[in-house]
Amino acid sequence: DESQRLTRLVNNVLDFSRLDQHRKHYRVEPLELGAFLRNLLQDQRRRIEEAGLQLDAALPDAPLTVATDRDALEQAMLNLLDNAAKYAAAGGALRVELIPHPNGGAAIRILDRGPGIPPEHRARLFETFYRVDDTLTARQPGTGLGLSLARRMLRELGGDVRFEPRDGGGAVFIVELPRCSVVSDQSHRRPAGPDGTKG
Repeated sequence: DESQRLTRLVNNVLDFSRLDQHRKHYRVEPLELGAFLRNLLQDQRRRIEEAGLQLDAALPDAPLTVATDRDALEQAMLNLLDNAAKYAAAGGALRVELIPHPNGGAAIRILDRGPGIPPEHRARLFETFYRVDDTLTARQPGTGLGLSLARRMLRELGGDVRFEPRDGGGAVFIVELPRCSVVSDQSHRRPAGPDGTKG
């Protein structure tokens, strides 16, 4: 577990450097999200449950394909699951939902019953190196890179990640992913963003 944690930390630092130097490359391909999430959550289930969270997943049976970079999406999801395991364990439950959009694309929702994010910190939540200053974050190791990297990579892939407070307490992180169309190897250039501009 410690080896995996250090690997994720090293990957975050390396990707932060690549993004800052505009050297981050992506391979955008069709990805079936249901199978991707089932495998990812199965791999992470023990770690999540050892943190004190009961993992619940709501994934549709029908295939749901988007166009994205598998490795970048996996790293973004691991960062979001890490946050839940570190900061929301007291809530006892973690839910992952996959929701198709009517016009194509999909949203992945990560819902917890932790302490949530105080309103005064929400505007800066995705800033690089920013950590909510309270006793909970003080007890947990972290660099403040995970959420920033997740948003930067997903936006460069034409998607996004955002936060919402959860009704009844807790946090919801929503990963938005673009629809799948005809895609090719884009490993040496960034795809167009939602406004049509390059990242």
